[in-house]
Order: sequence, then structure tokens, then C-alpha cells
Amino acid sequence: MFSEKNRPYISWGVTAFSVIVAALLVSFLINRFGEVSRFFATITKILMPVIYGFVMSFLMAPTYNAITGTLSGMISGETAADRKRWSRLGAEEQERRRKFGGMIARSVATLLCVIIILAILTALIAMLIPQLIQGVRELIRNLPENATSVSAVIHSSFFGGDEEMESMVLSIYDQIYSTLDNWITSDFMPNLNKYISQMTDGVVKILAVLKNFFIGLIVMAYGLNMKDLLSAQTKKMIYAFFPIRVANDIITEARFVKSVFSNFIVGKIIDSVIIGIICYICMSFMKMPYTLLISVFVGVTNVIPFFGPFIGAIPSALILLMTSPFYVLQFCIFILILQQFDGNILGPRILGSTTGVSSFWVLFSILFFGGIWGIVGMVVGIPTFAVITRLTERLIRHRLARRKLPVETEHYAELDSIEKESFEFHYREKL
Repeated sequence: MFSEKNRPYISWGVTAFSVIVAALLVSFLINRFGEVSRFFATITKILMPVIYGFVMSFLMAPTYNAITGTLSGMISGETAADRKRWSRLGAEEQERRRKFGGMIARSVATLLCVIIILAILTALIAMLIPQLIQGVRELIRNLPENATSVSAVIHSSFFGGDEEMESMVLSIYDQIYSTLDNWITSDFMPNLNKYISQMTDGVVKILAVLKNFFIGLIVMAYGLNMKDLLSAQTKKMIYAFFPIRVANDIITEARFVKSVFSNFIVGKIIDSVIIGIICYICMSFMKMPYTLLISVFVGVTNVIPFFGPFIGAIPSALILLMTSPFYVLQFCIFILILQQFDGNILGPRILGSTTGVSSFWVLFSILFFGGIWGIVGMVVGIPTFAVITRLTERLIRHRLARRKLPVETEHYAELDSIEKESFEFHYREKL
């Protein structure tokens, strides 16, 4: 046993050793950043099917729980309608029926979750691929006719007006069209074999994604059925390695993280489906072409907060431009209205205050995490920032409470200084 007088020196020694080890580790990571990045990229690539499976498990967990809860009582007979008959059974028989009903319910729920995901994937492929092929064929076939119609629109727009402006716009448009036509005849067609080879590489990558997806379905099936066991094992480890107070805080924050991510992502998916349906109905009413294809673009990209509708609108507008410039104008106005409706009416009603992040920090989190993780970062940036904000606020409140200072923000709005000895607050005069 160490004597009390040596305990401070031992504490300082352990602290100094920890700082040195941390400094060496940071130095190693900085000097070997490329190798470390490649190592983690390799690990991520290997574990991609597991990641797919966990993501699908996370998304399908509410559906799985609802189906399991409903079927379990129905199969075992433990329902309100059969309560009298259920109470007559012995304890062993009730437990046996409860286990049997739970097993059948979990199996059926897992199968239904797999069927739902496969049905959604099949429906998207069946809707998108034919529309995409038809759209490309029509664009190539109608390119000369569309070019002539656009020229006529430009001419009629400037008819009787500024002839110099008309000629300048027409020359710019003719230059763009001739450049595109020359690229198709002199670059695209002679290098068709190279593009086919690149398409083959793309097909191989798509097959790899499909492989990871189908393995992820298997992982999802295991994950849905093992989530309660995994949760219990994780809690067991946390209480084994941390003090009880710290372990309670970790579990509380883990529940908050799950709640924020689940509510935000599931709510955003529901919001995007509704936006896609509204887009399809409105575009069909306006008799625009490629209605289904563009609606799927807008709905899928709407999962990205703030910038999503505009990201989906860019390729959609380019597709419509080849048909008629008036369609582009109508579509852009419609997307602006749709984005305002989603941002101010539909989105807040579905998502509510799931994150508690202000508008400025929403934009900041999308830009920051989008720059780090790409599209995935733009999707998960807001709930990630909400979790970081909560942890930071808890740390600040804890530190202020230890110093016996007020934790409410309004106390510091007009604060000028605090006396070190008496903790007396001095406020500046309001102008």
C-alpha cells in the first residue's frame, strides 16, 4: 500500500505518463495519417455489409417491434379478449405459450421486414430504370428538334426588341449546341468502347454494393432478433468497467443518441416520401414530362436537410431543359414553393423539435459534416451536432455547478465580470 504522503506524487506521475502517451499517439497519427486513413478505409470496406445490416436494423426496428408486439399476444392468446381464458392457465403453461408466441412473432416480423425492404428496392428499380432508359432515348432522338424549338423561343422572346441581345443569346446558344453535338459525334461515339469499359467497372461496383446489401439483409435479420441481448451485454460491460454514476450517465446519453437519430432519420424519411408524392401529383397536374423520375429524384434528395430539394432539382431541371425551357421555369418556381412548404409547414409538423438545433447551427452542421463525410454527413450532421451540443452543455453545467456559478444562460447576457473572492456579479449598463 502507498502511504498518503506519496499519493499526490503517484497521481502526478500517472498524469504525466498519460500525457506523454497521448502526445506520442497524436504524433504517430499525424505522421502516419495516410496509412491510418487507408487502414480505417480498408476496415470500413470489409465491414460494409455489417454497416448496411445495422443501418437497416436501426430503420426497421420500429416496424419489427410493432409486428412482434401485435403477433406475440395473438399467437399466445394473451390478449384483452382472451384475458379470462388466459388467467385459467397455469404459470408454466402461460410461460410456454408466451415463449412460443414470441418465437413465432419474431420469425414472422423478421421475414416481413426483409420483404418490405426488398419490395421497396424492387419498386424503385422497376420505376426508375425504364424511365431513365426512355428519357435518355428521347433526349438523344429529340435533341435537334429541341434545339430548333429553343432557338425559336429565343427569337420570339426578342422579336421587335434588342436585335444585338437576340443575336448574342442565339450565338451563345448555337455555340453550346454545336459543342454538345461535336462532343457526341467526335468524342463520345469514337470512344464508346472506353465508356463501355467504364460502365463495366461501374456495373462491377454496383454488383459489389448489391452483394453488401444482401449480406446486410442477413445481418439485419440477426440484428433485429439479437438487439435486446446485445443491449443487455453492452450495459453489463459498461457497469463492469465504469463507476455506477458514470455508467448511468453513459446509458442515459446512449438512449438520447438513439432517440435523436431514430426520430430524425425516420421522420425525415416519412417527410421525403410525402414530398415525393406531392411532387408527383403536382407535376402530373401541370402535365410535365418524366414526372415519376423527377419525383423520385426530389423525394430521395429531400432526405438531405436544407439543400436536398435543390440538389434534386438540378438534374431534373437539366432533363426538362431538353424538352422545353418553359417547363424549367415552372419547375424551378414549383420547387421553391415546395421547399418553403416542407421547411416551414410539413417538416416541423413531422420532425417537431427532435434535435433542438437552431437554424444557423443546422446550416453549419450540414456544411461541416458534409465536408467530412459527404452525402452521409449531410444526412446525419444535424443529429450528430445535437448530440455534441448536449454533451457540451452537460459538461459546462457540471463545471459551473462545481464552481457554484449559475448555469442559466440569461445570467451571462449582460455580464461584465465576476469577483473571484466573493463571486459577486458585475453587469454592464444597457445602452
